[in-house]
Amino acid sequence: MKKEKDSAVKRFLENPAHFCDLFNGSLFGGKQVLKAGSLESLPGESIVSFADKDGRKVTVKRYRDAVRKACGNALYAIFAVEGQDKAHYAMPVREMLYDAMSYTSQVEQAALRHRENGDYQNSAQFLSGFFPEDRLVPVVTLCLYYGTTPWDGPMELLDMMDIPEEFEDMRPYLSNYRLNLIQPENAEPDNFRTDWKLIFSLLKMAGDGTGMKEYIQENSEMFRHIPPDTYDMLKALLHADRWWKADADSGKGETDMCKALEEIEEMAKQEGEILLLIKLACRKLEKGKSPEEAAEELEESVETIRKIYQAAEEFAPDYDNVQIYHRLKSGNDFSSAL
Repeated sequence: MKKEKDSAVKRFLENPAHFCDLFNGSLFGGKQVLKAGSLESLPGESIVSFADKDGRKVTVKRYRDAVRKACGNALYAIFAVEGQDKAHYAMPVREMLYDAMSYTSQVEQAALRHRENGDYQNSAQFLSGFFPEDRLVPVVTLCLYYGTTPWDGPMELLDMMDIPEEFEDMRPYLSNYRLNLIQPENAEPDNFRTDWKLIFSLLKMAGDGTGMKEYIQENSEMFRHIPPDTYDMLKALLHADRWWKADADSGKGETDMCKALEEIEEMAKQEGEILLLIKLACRKLEKGKSPEEAAEELEESVETIRKIYQAAEEFAPDYDNVQIYHRLKSGNDFSSAL
């Protein structure tokens, strides 16, 4: 499932309009800073080579999900996207490495250019390979989180540090790295001009079949003409293949999602039943009942109750039914147990 999600997101971002809109809507508040006509593709692979202490060559490779060069009047900038379907608890370090490798590569390219031109004027220029007038191209990385539960990972490098109390005075001098995170929870759908608007709107409603049905009804004209790449995104990110069937008889390669309303309504009914089961199982858990005892009393399988118990332990002692439901839904094998 993860590969299916990643592939759908990458295909969607191949469209320059979608790539630009993701940045314009999430980082720039809807202002049209990036324009599709200014984009050029860049390889997703970053390679940096260096010599270790023994003089042996070491090569480091990293792969980004989507990278584009945006050209301005005379200069350009680099924009990259890293997609995540689950929180990554070392994401600031991971993205900091990606950006550092991009800047390192730029320094190496400058050094190579100066070696080929033989234009070194002093030993400082020779040692650094970078001249005072040389400039780096700015790199902006966006972390696109499309999980169905809120991001609970670190938002910056300092979030990952445990600074001893006696050394607290060092905090202002620590270099930090902050994530540019966009997730359904903090996305403003009206800031987007492409189908990111409906994608983020529906992702916000993941698990709310009734709300999803109402949203589709209110925007029925838009949902009658869904392009294939948007449909693939929604199908992968929302597991929509479980509850709607594509109707692509328009002859235009479009999907009419309004045909899915009955399936969505049934999904809402099923979710209500699951939430009730979670609530009842948590009551048994609070009373100290074993999974076997609770399964017998609730007339459910032991496997299902055990999975609910395991997820519920993360949210003790409040046992929030909705959070437990989302945790269960993020597992690949829970739905088959019901």
